[in-house]
Amino acid sequence: MISISEEYLAFLHDQLAENQIRLREILGDSQAQAMFCFAADRLISTVGAGRYAVDPIEGVLKKLAGWGMEVSRKDKGNITELEVKCPYADRIHPRISSGEPKCPLGEYILGAVRLDESKSHLLRNDLTKEGVRFRIEKPQHSE
Repeated sequence: MISISEEYLAFLHDQLAENQIRLREILGDSQAQAMFCFAADRLISTVGAGRYAVDPIEGVLKKLAGWGMEVSRKDKGNITELEVKCPYADRIHPRISSGEPKCPLGEYILGAVRLDESKSHLLRNDLTKEGVRFRIEKPQHSE
């Protein structure tokens, strides 16, 4: 294991947030969302966790647990809400400068969901005192 600067981790959060802000300004909300989803699809393929699990999101949650994070999951209809308790949040989140901070794990988790539900998208990526809360919407299935 190597030691990583807390300032560097805060920078990564800021970089993601500012890139997303600029994408929305340049492309508009729907095209920026499409780019985010495309990036999530590619990211999950580079990390590997989730692809071979029965439930890809469970594979990702297992990976996060291995990184020292606690995740709770609630499924309600077509919405999945995940709350991640991150052991770094109390030190990293106060250092973030962006006015609209985002957790980089959002793309990773969305990518896992999209392995099974390719039309899913991230509704919320809200930092909390202890970590982050994600809300992901899956497409409605007609029966």
